[in-house]
Amino acid sequence: MNTELIGQAWDKLSQQEDRFVHLFYERLFQQHPDYKPLFSESREREMIKMVEAVAMVARVSGDSEVTHPRLTKLGQLHSHYQLKAEDLRNFKQVYLQVLKEACGKDWIEECGIAWSEAFEDRIIPFMSEGLGSVAPRSQTMKDLNRRTSIRNQLLGTVVSIKPRMYHGEVTLRLKGGEQLLAILTLESIKKLGLTEGSEAHLLIRASHLIIVKAGAKLKFSAANCLCGTVVAFNPSRLSCEITLQLKGGDTLRTVVPKEAVDDLGIQIGDAVCGVFKATNVILATEE
Repeated sequence: MNTELIGQAWDKLSQQEDRFVHLFYERLFQQHPDYKPLFSESREREMIKMVEAVAMVARVSGDSEVTHPRLTKLGQLHSHYQLKAEDLRNFKQVYLQVLKEACGKDWIEECGIAWSEAFEDRIIPFMSEGLGSVAPRSQTMKDLNRRTSIRNQLLGTVVSIKPRMYHGEVTLRLKGGEQLLAILTLESIKKLGLTEGSEAHLLIRASHLIIVKAGAKLKFSAANCLCGTVVAFNPSRLSCEITLQLKGGDTLRTVVPKEAVDDLGIQIGDAVCGVFKATNVILATEE
């Protein structure tokens, strides 16, 4: 592959890199709207890192000793998106499309060939290797179920950490795109080793959730609200366990008085939401 042409094409963007990134993710979401929920409000910063990493690696794509560890690491960092090689080729298609437009008359056919070879011979195979080297979420969660008694156990990715005077506000994204807020002491954040992009288990007691019907015109002081579909009831003499399925496939359980289920008229298939406080979210990380 012609790494010189790759470098020349990227150098043309030295004065319009921000514009390129903005146009790239705008075009990506237009052509593949299913990807939009995967990115947080800070998606532009995330995309900048991804785009720059691909550009840097493509320029030295002939040196596998340099590119292999960087690309497998990049794949590992994006494993929580549950991407496949097909998704990386969608990324490639839009990337080259926007790159060609940005280069304008300076783009030649050989540039497209060089970049395509970099993607097919290095970027996609090595990133796919990284994506596949991380244990699947279902396996991780199943293992955690055997180690704690809390029924609601979700896996999230840290989006941001905002330190305050005595505590920190940690925002995490679930695999369905939902975002949750957890309030922890600064000491706990340090002890858990939380950083942007790292993964953490979210433990939420079933008794801490307030159930409301989706669409209810109510405002809550609690920061977190997860909505899903009722998929199961498990009634006892005085209470009822309700299981919700979230859009990303996670399940959420809550226990409410039987009278509350009757009052709300909740049935299988209904869309309902679980509301809970940020202080009721316990985070855990693997040692």
